[in-house]
Amino acid sequence: MKPERYRVGKRRIADFQDCSFITAAGKVRYGNDVKQTYLPVFWNTSWFKMRPPHTTGLAIDSQHPLFREFPTDDWSNLNWWELVNNAQVMNLAALPRDYQSPIQPIDTWHVSRKLGMMIEANVLNGKLLMTTMDISSHLDRRLVVRQMRKALIDYMESDSFQPALTLPVTVITDLFTKTAPPVNMYTKDSPDELKPKLK
Repeated sequence: MKPERYRVGKRRIADFQDCSFITAAGKVRYGNDVKQTYLPVFWNTSWFKMRPPHTTGLAIDSQHPLFREFPTDDWSNLNWWELVNNAQVMNLAALPRDYQSPIQPIDTWHVSRKLGMMIEANVLNGKLLMTTMDISSHLDRRLVVRQMRKALIDYMESDSFQPALTLPVTVITDLFTKTAPPVNMYTKDSPDELKPKLK
């Protein structure tokens, strides 16, 4: 099976059956308020009015079959730089409480939103894997990204690709069409110069 078979293009999600691979880098709206870099939050997001970045590394399920071809620890090391730095995340608030993305950005501790960079689920009549990692651009000079892309496709083509989660298609489409509620959370102990100015 060639990788091109997985490209979504302009087709509707509802058109897909069997296995579908959605590369959603830069296209997700529900979660686009969360700014991620490889470096963690600056000191205290509450004191600094939610100044980005908003994440503090990754929680990685290193035992997931995907990582047979992309060895990793349970946390993000430098090999994740290309995949994580300034990459978009998904807000997975609409998914079941016990679901955890195999690649889960850790939100600032003041908010602790449920985030993910990859989800897999049974949707409609088939199986779906979706990622917000940019695994498509400049592959000629991005070795790490090229390997992650291969690992994802090989995983989807293997017998191990058996999502345990079933989702209605609206949960997926909402990630592209809805926005998360704004976060306006500031500690009462903020220095005066850091407090939002109220009119």
